[in-house]
Amino acid sequence: MKLKIKNFTEHLIDYSSISFLESLKGKNVILDIGCGEGEFITELASRYPKKKFIGLEIKYGRIMKCLKRAKLWNLYNLGFSICDATIFMNKIIPNESLNKVFVNNPDPWPKEKHHKNRLVNSNFLNIIYKKLKRRGNLYIKTDDKEYYRYIKSNVKNTSLIEDESLGFIDNLVPLTKFQELYIRNEKKIYSMKLLKK
Repeated sequence: MKLKIKNFTEHLIDYSSISFLESLKGKNVILDIGCGEGEFITELASRYPKKKFIGLEIKYGRIMKCLKRAKLWNLYNLGFSICDATIFMNKIIPNESLNKVFVNNPDPWPKEKHHKNRLVNSNFLNIIYKKLKRRGNLYIKTDDKEYYRYIKSNVKNTSLIEDESLGFIDNLVPLTKFQELYIRNEKKIYSMKLLKK
């Protein structure tokens, strides 16, 4: 099964190579953390062909769907990486190299005993802060109100600034398949935009 991924190497990021780091320099770089099957980041990459897009996902089956989608759409400004988000952000992405970061519907781990497993916490937000360029943006969306409040409280322990005046975030970017489902079921999506000054 793992051999199938070799058929899509033109869209699979080899983050151990120097060429990957070189490819970030001087580019407008957008990262989608936990990109799922890639529908969101693929749509963005098709809209903005001069920007560089990276989709990050830890599950092999999802990455395969992402790679197939990128190949089908013939998008060479889009690459995908299969890696743990904390490792990727801590060890691979250089500081001040990202213009925008999207985190769509991270797992809320609703039980209190599982809160330690949540990706978006003050430690992770501080890592993202370091990786953003000056005036870079972090966009977070969740359907879980309690997790939204948890994230907002964690933002206070960072240097990120919340922009509460921007209610148009949902109109600027495509929806994930989960967000489309939430809208059909009249379920609220909570959005925030965080800035690095």
